[in-house]
Amino acid sequence: MAQTLRAALCRARCALAAASFAWGPAPAAAAASALETQTRPLTSLLGFRGITSSSWAAQAVGPSAGSAAPPPAAAAAAAEALPPWTPTRELRKRKTLPKRMQHLLTTLEEEKEAALSAELQQPEFGPGDLVELKLSVPENKRRVTVFRGVCIARRNRSVRTTFTLRNIYGAAGGIERTFPLYSPHITEIKVVERRKVRRAKLFYLRDRTAKELRA
Repeated sequence: MAQTLRAALCRARCALAAASFAWGPAPAAAAASALETQTRPLTSLLGFRGITSSSWAAQAVGPSAGSAAPPPAAAAAAAEALPPWTPTRELRKRKTLPKRMQHLLTTLEEEKEAALSAELQQPEFGPGDLVELKLSVPENKRRVTVFRGVCIARRNRSVRTTFTLRNIYGAAGGIERTFPLYSPHITEIKVVERRKVRRAKLFYLRDRTAKELRA
């Protein structure tokens, strides 16, 4: 009787051990699952800092006391299964075409401005300076005319830079003309007198008398 009970108990223990082994995860699979779970949240951060997920996983999930280290093949497979981090410069641009081409347009304008500045050799001037222009008039057989005035404004816009001159001519009163700085009709720019002012736009000169403004 005792032998029969002892044999039945041994068979029950063997059955329980087999069931727990069949239903429970294998040690390598459990280690790989834990490795993947702990590696996934920091994949993008580590990729941004130039650290591979496998090296971090090898340091973070190391062999602890009483546990066996996962095999290298399982760790490498778990690291390769994760999607790689994509740098920002490689992401698909979600911008309109003008915004994407703005850098190219700005570069071309800067190159054009540098070429025109080297070709025309124009002097530097600003608001308050007395400037004299020589203009060729296409409607008058390209004859050259002279216009002199006080620069009351200058709008720097690369190759689209403009400036405004104001002067008073007798009974005609105040006359203002705005010229493109890089216009092909301007044959010469001469700074007659430089005056120091505190403002960038001298529109208050429109209310001054002719004696104060006459150039």
